[in-house]
Formats: sequence, C-alpha cells, structure tokens
Amino acid sequence: MIRKLSISLLFLIFFALSIRAQSTITAQAFAEIIEALTANETDQLNFGRFSTDVNGGDIVINPDGSRNIQGSVIGVPGPSSPGKFQITGAPEASFTLQLPEVSSVLIHQESSKTMLVTNWVSDPPVENGPSVLTNGTKVISIGATLSVGSYDDNPIGIYSGTFQLTFAYN
Repeated sequence: MIRKLSISLLFLIFFALSIRAQSTITAQAFAEIIEALTANETDQLNFGRFSTDVNGGDIVINPDGSRNIQGSVIGVPGPSSPGKFQITGAPEASFTLQLPEVSSVLIHQESSKTMLVTNWVSDPPVENGPSVLTNGTKVISIGATLSVGSYDDNPIGIYSGTFQLTFAYN
C-alpha cells in the first residue's frame, strides 16, 4: 500500500510540475499590401513590310530588334520592332512572365486569310527565371516568328491580331 501511495504521489507531483512547465505568450502577425503589378504595351510587335513569292517563308523578330528573313520572303526597308512592355510594381519585387503557349493568328483585313505567329521569345529570357522590378519598373521585349505563305495564301494588305502575356509576382 505504501508502494501504491508512493507511485500515486510521484504521478501527482509529475502532473503538477508539467502544468507549471507550460507558458503562454502573445505573438504578433504582420501583413503588407504592395502595389499591384501592371503591364503597359509601349511598342507593338511589328514584323515590318515585306513581299512574298511562290513559297513563302518566315520573318523572325528578335527581342533585341533585329529582323531575320528566311525563305522566299523579301524584306522591304521600314520600321519593324519587338513588342515592348513596361512592367511596374513594388520596388525590388520579383515577377515571372508567361509567354503565349499557342500560336497567334494575324488576319488579313480584306480577305480573312491568315498568318501564324509562333516561337515566342523574350528579353530577359523566361528560362532565366524571375525578373526583378528595379526601382519598381522593368522593360520586357518580346519577339516571335511570323510564318508567311505564298502570294495566293497571303495577298497584299494589312494583317493584324493579338496575343496574351501573363505577368505575375513571384
């Protein structure tokens, strides 16, 4: 019986000590709302002026502004440019760019004939990971490849279309 009493007493002492070993504190939480990420198109993606022949070809606009013409497409001097976008948001925040995952279609204004825009590239390259908004801003340049058909597939005239980019805080 003394042994049962000793074990019970030890259990009671241990229980009493464990209650006193607890501590309660009041902690703080923190949140900060930052400036929304915005993108504005400052220059449109422009493949420039050209003429096509029997076989067609490709026009590549690089993010640095250079234009390469392949196939039987004949380039004509004049303006061409990558798309440029001014990104603004919280200073020194990082963000990502998602280029189009599908082709964009440029449609002839009179005949509804089409050309496809593919092979989207950017500067800085998306493969390099997130970009940083130095002092809250960053300029992104977008290039792509325009597939031009034959003269019958793509008659003379203006072709236009749209594409979507997604910018998001990282």
